[in-house]
Amino acid sequence: MRDARHPDTPFWVEPANVSGDRLNLDSVESHHLVRVHRAAPGSTFDAVDGIGGTYRCVLESIGESGAVGRIVERWQGSGELAVPITMLVGLLDSGPAELVVEFGSALGATAIDFVACARSGRPPLAESRLDRLTRIARSAIKQSRRSRLPALRSSGSLAHALSGLGGERRLLADPGGVPFMTVPRGRLECPVVLAVGPPGGFDDGELACLREGEFDCISLGPNRLATETAALALLVIIRNALCSNNLRAI
Repeated sequence: MRDARHPDTPFWVEPANVSGDRLNLDSVESHHLVRVHRAAPGSTFDAVDGIGGTYRCVLESIGESGAVGRIVERWQGSGELAVPITMLVGLLDSGPAELVVEFGSALGATAIDFVACARSGRPPLAESRLDRLTRIARSAIKQSRRSRLPALRSSGSLAHALSGLGGERRLLADPGGVPFMTVPRGRLECPVVLAVGPPGGFDDGELACLREGEFDCISLGPNRLATETAALALLVIIRNALCSNNLRAI
């Protein structure tokens, strides 16, 4: 039998299952901790709750309701960027949407809205699809050691998606835009919103709406990119700019 080892990936704990200096893992997470990692009482492990909390725990007991951990250390906001990033992504097929959620979650997206645009050719995602995407996001934040679960939604139109935005810095992936480095820069003391069209792009009315909404048009280079590629490329550009500038400005 292998010796127990401290897992290098945290476990998921529902916020309601954290109370004082104890937390309870559900049956699935408990099984992975005990069976895969050979944890026994006294073993250490980490857990995240998806709302910013990360916990270093000592396994206290294993019962029918799951594993109980005693919290010995906790952090708030571990693995998170200082600036929240919302992604508006034109609605696309299931596989590409899952890629956007998986990698977007790992790269720091705070919210992802799959918008039913004029060229999407389909209605907004049903709750069952959003539930599956949420499970994918949960796995991604555990693997990447983030502590906040991105908010996932699917707006019925671009106008509806934009109506919920505030005073964010707004950037639009557009082949007719300018290179990122030539965009006038300002301090990132407010959230960032990134917009990427569906397959076929935003139509003229949607582009006009975005420009009226003060989105700066950013070129991602000379190549034609699929929606999911463009969305992740733009996110990486902004993430790298944030990190390289010590989260001060872009």
